[in-house]
Amino acid sequence: MKKTKTYLEFGKEEGKKKFVYDKREDQEAYDFFMIARYLKDMIGYRTGNVKKIHHKEDLEDNIKKYSALSVCKNFSRYLVYYEVGSTVMGVIDSLEYINKKFRKLKVKDITFIGVDNSDMMNRLTLYTHKSYKLKLYNKIKISKCSLFFAKGVSLLYAFDDEKLFCDVLKISDIAIFDYTFSLKGNLKDFVGTGKAVTYLSLDKCKEYLKYKNKELFLKPSNRIKNTDNNKATFECVYGEKLLIKKYFEELGANLKKFSLPVDDK
Repeated sequence: MKKTKTYLEFGKEEGKKKFVYDKREDQEAYDFFMIARYLKDMIGYRTGNVKKIHHKEDLEDNIKKYSALSVCKNFSRYLVYYEVGSTVMGVIDSLEYINKKFRKLKVKDITFIGVDNSDMMNRLTLYTHKSYKLKLYNKIKISKCSLFFAKGVSLLYAFDDEKLFCDVLKISDIAIFDYTFSLKGNLKDFVGTGKAVTYLSLDKCKEYLKYKNKELFLKPSNRIKNTDNNKATFECVYGEKLLIKKYFEELGANLKKFSLPVDDK
């Protein structure tokens, strides 16, 4: 596949005429778009206007994070949250918003580890969340955590090796992520942003994740419909069987309290 270029344009249209006032490309385009997106989410959560957040499924995803951390609190004195892809700007304010309803966590006691390739995103997270415990990086770190969370596209950018990916998952108490796996070995490609990505082998990951008494729960994704027979997209949970069971129980109860649909399968 031919490599593409990421760009962001700002302008106006008058009839058939288009006027471009500003254009950014590659990393700068990513920075401009993602910073605007996460600031919008941050303001939405801080003001309680969650209808303004960027993705409609964002609240559900953050209830997953809150539910997992609430369960982990019963097994560990110190909570550590680790996310790849959006640093931690997207989670702190959402946890505070959800915590106003449930009061189960002390968000400022949680250590937040974030990995993002944007120096601007990392710096802005520090500027907007000065009273929180933050560890921010632009490259993957293998770090013990209570909860590892990531969205599939972020993982495609971040990992090109099955062992490294699984080593990060294995030292989390619980990992929640969605991911498009390759069914034909390790596959290299480019996505719409123009960035190189890797689809990791499902078989290799399953083998590497056979660790102590942990198990990998895979559910075909309802959000992403994959038409490529060489790939399969799953919603994934990895951890000890008891912890996963308690997480799903907690998640179901919390979703109901927010009047969100619960998948009982």
